[in-house]
Amino acid sequence: MSKAFLIKSEDMSFAEVHRDSGGHASCCQLIGPEVSQTIDAAIAIYDGCSIECKTTYDEAIVVLEGTYRILTGDNYSRVIEAKFGDVIWLTKGTRLKYQGDKAKVFYARYPVDWRKHDPAAEDVRPATDVYHFRSSDMTYSQIQIYSGGFASTCSLVTPAISKTLAATIATFDRSSANWTTEYDQVSITLGGVMRIRTGENYERAMEAKFGDVVWLPKGTPLKYEGDRGIMFFVPYPVDWRFRSQPHRPTPWPASVR
Repeated sequence: MSKAFLIKSEDMSFAEVHRDSGGHASCCQLIGPEVSQTIDAAIAIYDGCSIECKTTYDEAIVVLEGTYRILTGDNYSRVIEAKFGDVIWLTKGTRLKYQGDKAKVFYARYPVDWRKHDPAAEDVRPATDVYHFRSSDMTYSQIQIYSGGFASTCSLVTPAISKTLAATIATFDRSSANWTTEYDQVSITLGGVMRIRTGENYERAMEAKFGDVVWLPKGTPLKYEGDRGIMFFVPYPVDWRFRSQPHRPTPWPASVR
């Protein structure tokens, strides 16, 4: 099993991609098959380019800077424009164009080996439409009420629309919540300071600020702490909670942990 680690934004190195797309596109590969058997993750920059493709992966995206644009639907007639903090979910088989104006995004994809050519993928139809979650529309619920301070979460990608990845934004402020991951997870800090303590007696502290990325393999005991911390989490599998807990009665809200 791989170990938990932190990638600081100032240590990230970008390489130009899709040079024939006009404008500029570059990517910093963060998580791949060398450490993960499930999730692929990277940060990408799109500025004045247009990249046409049919996805061979499910993908959760959060916008970090600029204006990120996805064109999809018949004749690419549906235009999605996303700003900082907006989240986009799309599934394998989606035909689209990636565009942007000084856009910087973090994305997580499943499967980790999506780059391998699969002839069967050419006939795959997307399981859902492309979802655009605007940050201004997100509603948060308080969690970990005994952890001190304040912690909250907004569940975005759930089993209702995904069979692979989940996506959540959470906040931690002066709280300390014990947890053990029942999933692989990649996350990125969107604001404040997130502190993740792991190791024996939680003596190892990973302090993540804006743009820093954290990888947590399944089975990692940890403590989540934060100072006005905001973090975008992408775990696999999407139904991890239902695999480890009894089925909940229908009246229970999905946010109940």
